[in-house]
Amino acid sequence: MPTETTETADPIIQRLRAVAQESPDLKNAAQVYEAILPLLRDAELRVGTIPLTPEQAREKMGKGQPLLFGVDLDIDLDSLRALMIKLARALEPSAGDAAHRILLALEENTLDLGALLSAVAEGTSGPIGSVAQRLALDAELLMMVLQNALKPALREWRRQLTPVAEGIPWNKGACFVCGDAAALAELQGNNQTMHLRCSRCGADWVFRRLQCMYCGNEDPDTQRYLDSGNRNKILRAEACDTCKGYVKVIAAFSPTPTELLAVEDLATLHLDYSAQERGYSRQKVL
Repeated sequence: MPTETTETADPIIQRLRAVAQESPDLKNAAQVYEAILPLLRDAELRVGTIPLTPEQAREKMGKGQPLLFGVDLDIDLDSLRALMIKLARALEPSAGDAAHRILLALEENTLDLGALLSAVAEGTSGPIGSVAQRLALDAELLMMVLQNALKPALREWRRQLTPVAEGIPWNKGACFVCGDAAALAELQGNNQTMHLRCSRCGADWVFRRLQCMYCGNEDPDTQRYLDSGNRNKILRAEACDTCKGYVKVIAAFSPTPTELLAVEDLATLHLDYSAQERGYSRQKVL
C-alpha cells in the first residue's frame, strides 16, 4: 500500500487536494476522482493496433468522421474486466451497495462486456439500461464504470493515431480520434493558440480562435465571454448566442497531461454553473 508521502507526491492527488481546498463544495467529487483516476492512468489494458494509413485517415477526416468511427475495437476483455473490478471496489466507499452489486456481477462474469463495450463506444445507452434492469444494477453507475474503463484503451489508440493524423485539418468540436465533445479549450504557448482537448482519450487539436465549436458561428457580435468572477482571470467560458452552446477556456503554456484533464474539468465547474445559469449548455457535436 502506498505511503502518505507516495500518495501526496502523485500529481493527480496533489491537484485534486488543491481543488478540494480551493472549493470545499467539490471535496466529495475530488475524493471519488482520487480513487479512480490513478487506476485509469496506471491501467494495463491489452489492445490491438488500429491499421489506419495517413491516406485513409485523411479520407475519413475529410468526411467529418473521427478515426475510430466504424472501426472494430480490439481489446482484451479479461484485462477490461480486471480494471472494472478495481473501479467498482474503489467506488464502494462513495456508491455503497450500488457499486458492490456491479462488483459482484463482474466477479461472477454475468456481464457481456463485449456487447456493452460496443454500446459505450457508439454512445448508446439502451443495451446498458436493459442489462442493468435485468440484473438489478444501477444503470448510471454501470455506464460510468464502463466509460471510465474504456478510457485507457482510447488513450492508447489516440497515441497510435495522432501521428497518422498529423497535418490533417480538423475544425470540429468533436474529437478527431474518438468523437467525444471537447471538454475544454486551452490557450497554449506564447501565442495563446486555441486548442481543444478531449478528456476521454486525451486528444489535442488546433481550433479557430473565434469560432463556435458547436455551430461554427464566427460573428463576434453573437459571442460572449463569461469570466470567472473573483477567481483566476485566465479562466472563462466562451458562449455562442446562435446555438446557446459554451466551452470552458483555460490558459496553459503547455498541454495539460491527459490524466489531469478530468481534474481541470472538475476544477472549472464554477464556469459550467455560470454559463448554465445564463441559459447556455453543452451541445451535441456529431
